[in-house]
Amino acid sequence: MSFALTAYLDRLGLTDVPEGLAGLRAVQEAHMRTIPFENLDPLLGRVPSLDPASLSEKLLARARGGYCFEHNALFGRALERLGYAPRPLLARVRNGAAEGGARTHQAFEVVIEGARWLADTGFGGHGALHPVALDDPAPQTLPNGTYRVVRDEAAAETVLERDAGDGWISLYGFDGLSAREIDLEAANFLCARWERAPFTANLMLALHGADGRRAMFNRALTLGMPPDTETRVIETPVEFADVLRDEFHLDVSDADIAEIWARIETAPTRR
Repeated sequence: MSFALTAYLDRLGLTDVPEGLAGLRAVQEAHMRTIPFENLDPLLGRVPSLDPASLSEKLLARARGGYCFEHNALFGRALERLGYAPRPLLARVRNGAAEGGARTHQAFEVVIEGARWLADTGFGGHGALHPVALDDPAPQTLPNGTYRVVRDEAAAETVLERDAGDGWISLYGFDGLSAREIDLEAANFLCARWERAPFTANLMLALHGADGRRAMFNRALTLGMPPDTETRVIETPVEFADVLRDEFHLDVSDADIAEIWARIETAPTRR
């Protein structure tokens, strides 16, 4: 099955994609504002499929979301059809740590008129709504915050950071080597099944809606961007079902909701 670009753009609400950087920005932002980050399948013991038919059925036809490998597999196919030639990268998530763990995150390098851009729709944390310039070390003000890239020579990595208001927070680092399809398949399987990966034990949701960012860690629902956030803990399975459907616009079966609630009812509400 070939990738259905029209169905993807319809899901994003885009009728026209301009050329160059403007188009890349438009697609990345619309994707992140429309398709939620969610790890329901790994939490339920399922390995997400990255083949085009499965991605289109889940993220487009069924209006579900996914985690980084699903988001960026879909995004990458769209970029290819739009003529951007994205180069896949594997990254180590840091989330404020001095160094990352295993290569469990995917992003892209896209070259436009000789300039390199970091494009990524699948970071469940505070990912950038627009591509980040890789050749400019200065802070870059984007629609959802200020970002920069720095070089970590000890790790031989380029690190994406976000201004958290009281300092810079590292998000993830990458060495810049191209990732092959088999690398992405292996990392996807690892994330879905490895007990040390966060996706098998905790619920994680995120969506950059028109009214701001919302995120969920197990039963803790957080609205807004740091430092201006508010958090409440979901107390009942009925309230949980409403949050999935109303806040994250997810079409999830009653059976899956019941199983997920059983897994998170007594789980920590803080990382």
